[in-house]
Amino acid sequence: MQRLFAVFLGLVFFALLASSLAAQERVEIFVGGSYSFPAVSVVEQPVYCPVEGMCNTPSTTLTSRNAIRGWELSGTRHFTSSLGLTVDASGNYGQATSGFPTNARAREYLILGGPQYRMPHKHFSAYVHALFGTVHQSVNQSGNSFFVTFPSSQWAFAGALGGGIDYKVSTDFSFRIVQADYLLTRIGSNFQSAPRLSAGLLIRF
Repeated sequence: MQRLFAVFLGLVFFALLASSLAAQERVEIFVGGSYSFPAVSVVEQPVYCPVEGMCNTPSTTLTSRNAIRGWELSGTRHFTSSLGLTVDASGNYGQATSGFPTNARAREYLILGGPQYRMPHKHFSAYVHALFGTVHQSVNQSGNSFFVTFPSSQWAFAGALGGGIDYKVSTDFSFRIVQADYLLTRIGSNFQSAPRLSAGLLIRF
């Protein structure tokens, strides 16, 4: 279900761009870097028990919050000078655990969509948005001489509440000074929250 939703949001993104160009209306494309601190959990076992759940020794779940970095791409179709519809995709990568072992790597992809409200000014403009969609978080298998961790991969609900500030360079280009989001995910049976910061280039068509 989540994968179908991700494909649907991707189709919406390109449909917004195509329809905006055809109607000679403005659409904004943001390309930049992303920085986040999500909660990532891994299951750890001693090396003499390399199969999860097959030994008397219980496994341990380690949850860490490490900085993961990556990219972000979003598109916004403006229906008025202030109100628009945004589709946002991002991918972040980094270390999954801060404990022992430290060679587990995490990947987190977000595909979100929702309304955006902009407060335009001559040079600086601020905006807020509420985005909802799906997250895919995965962790690779890792280990050392003492412990092994098991791979995981799952889709889940995700949302982002936030906004940012843009500086207008020209009619077609702006620099996104900062975008700050409060991310909410439901991976497993619990909700997780994390900050996300982004910055980059905004292009208008």
